[in-house]
Amino acid sequence: MASEPMHRRAQRGFVLAMTLWILAAMAVVVGLLTLWSLDAVRNAASEREQVEDLVAMQGTRDTLLYLGATRARNRAGLPPEPLSEGERARRLLDDFGMFATGPRGGEIRLDDQPYRGLAAAGFSLQDEGGLFQVAVPRAEELQRLLRSQGVPADVVPRFTDALLDYTDADELRRLEGAEAREYRRDGRAAPPNRRLLLPVELARVQGWEALPAGARARLPGLVTTFESGAVNLNTMPEALLPAWIAGCPENCRRLVERRQRLPFASGREVELLLGVTLPGDSAIGYRFLASDTLRMTVWGRSGVAWRIHVRFTPIADQRGPWSILAAHPVSRPPEDAIAQPTGSSLFADAAPARR
Repeated sequence: MASEPMHRRAQRGFVLAMTLWILAAMAVVVGLLTLWSLDAVRNAASEREQVEDLVAMQGTRDTLLYLGATRARNRAGLPPEPLSEGERARRLLDDFGMFATGPRGGEIRLDDQPYRGLAAAGFSLQDEGGLFQVAVPRAEELQRLLRSQGVPADVVPRFTDALLDYTDADELRRLEGAEAREYRRDGRAAPPNRRLLLPVELARVQGWEALPAGARARLPGLVTTFESGAVNLNTMPEALLPAWIAGCPENCRRLVERRQRLPFASGREVELLLGVTLPGDSAIGYRFLASDTLRMTVWGRSGVAWRIHVRFTPIADQRGPWSILAAHPVSRPPEDAIAQPTGSSLFADAAPARR
């Protein structure tokens, strides 16, 4: 049998090589298409999750607005269920419509406790009357706040003077403060010489970037620019309590444990329980019923949380039942913050969505 010509063998080898190359190219194309398809499916699932979260967050926000406008707050927080006619009659104290403010049970707490909202959303409510008030800051209270947050005592006056110069209406510089000339020298915009508009504005105060990292991260969540006057020890965040309560952390822990069981009704109750003297006038400097201004924080499974400052005005003449004062994105609660169920049928779809 005659041997196959050399050129025939070369042709067959070339065809085999081309076939292998084509098969390899097809495998690469199929692999790339598979990866693209998987990526598209992941993106579609992520986009669907984002849409679902947005709907759940908006529904949670609207439910909270409804509750805030239609439920009478008491010392324990915001009851999700309305008063029955019998309970309303029992709570009526006089003909002027004053009601007893003791707890009913099942209230949504107003001290930033995380709760489960609709579907996969979470939320917390904070009475702004329980926050440190920087709308019209006072030097003594501001110094107490900074010391309670771990700022060394020898540098507290520097931060205090800087904030007071930032918010006062004049151009007179305090001893360790800063006015327009000092801001321009550091390449900053001049201070507005007006009250703070939002807590995050603290970051614009000259020198406040030198605060200890922990204090710098905590302070925007502990202050309010929308309330002034008496402070609420029933809703004050635990991290803020050392600014008002001596003997912490032990006394702060005792106060929190007691108010969760039975909210305080007066400053005198706090002083007797803890054996301390509250700063200022314990009779008029403190409140124990939430203010009309609440801070709502709402979040989904991913992304940032949204913080909404709301003032409820249900009896204002010819006005809506609430006013949105501000809304802005904030960091989500820490992973170890356990969201509690509200127990309300208004949030009844929260549990199935998490299975």
